[in-house]
Amino acid sequence: MKSWMMAAMAASLALSAGAAFAEGPPPELKPHKVDGAGLNVMDLEAQKAWYSAKLGMTLTNTIKAADGSPREYIMGYGGGPDAAIVALLKSPQRQPGPNAMGRIILGVPNAKALADWLKTQGVEARTVIPNAAYFIADPEGNAIELYTPPKP
Repeated sequence: MKSWMMAAMAASLALSAGAAFAEGPPPELKPHKVDGAGLNVMDLEAQKAWYSAKLGMTLTNTIKAADGSPREYIMGYGGGPDAAIVALLKSPQRQPGPNAMGRIILGVPNAKALADWLKTQGVEARTVIPNAAYFIADPEGNAIELYTPPKP
């Protein structure tokens, strides 16, 4: 068989296998939402304090290490099945600078007003989309987007 025909058949098989993979898991196993993000942090206590003081998050759970010390803080805006979380995990391997994950996006009622208020608290904000999206960083350099969907 000619090599171009073999290549075409192989591509066809790969595409059909990819189509089956792209459908995802069965409906009863398919995730229905993203609950939040996890950040590896160097200073667990300082990060917990910053997310509480600057973004108004509350501690919803503490995961302890074998010795009983805090290993991870689950921060959020309240309970309930739709409440998103940010998990702050103490990581000795964490290097200074932003995590490689990209950014956390927080839905807020008024992104510009919150960005302006954070400036009064010493947190610099960069305008991405005026009145809709502003980028800030936590003390360890992790990117956070304050986002208000534009009105239709």
